[in-house]
Amino acid sequence: MRALKRTAHQLWSPVSRRVGHRGTALLFFALVDLVYSASLASAPPETLASPSYVFLAQLLPIPAWAVVWLVVGMLCLVQAFMRTDRLAFACASALKVGWGLIYLVGWIVVDLPRGYVAAAIWLGFAGFVHVISQWPEPGGDR
Repeated sequence: MRALKRTAHQLWSPVSRRVGHRGTALLFFALVDLVYSASLASAPPETLASPSYVFLAQLLPIPAWAVVWLVVGMLCLVQAFMRTDRLAFACASALKVGWGLIYLVGWIVVDLPRGYVAAAIWLGFAGFVHVISQWPEPGGDR
């Protein structure tokens, strides 16, 4: 176990030094967004038939939602390695705010089951993204 931990640290340490704290956060957001995109793109039929997916599909086809998440995830991935990262943070936050509001409206307007739960999670996550976006990089690199 120690060898695995040491190997992981050896692999991650140079990346972390290169991208800094903000870039590391963007890499995390990229991972979340890209995995979420893949989950939307590969949703099985029983998932597509769920009330949440039916509601989302009324707004935009599910494959289109997958592309939106993919684009934001890729932007976060690319800008994690750049000095200018404001667009990635803005898009990551905006997507999560939008997603949370969609679920909130779905819960209020069409009685989307447990829509308030998804709304709270995504809006809370959007707030977290926003807070991190305001942090300066130690040393003033960003």
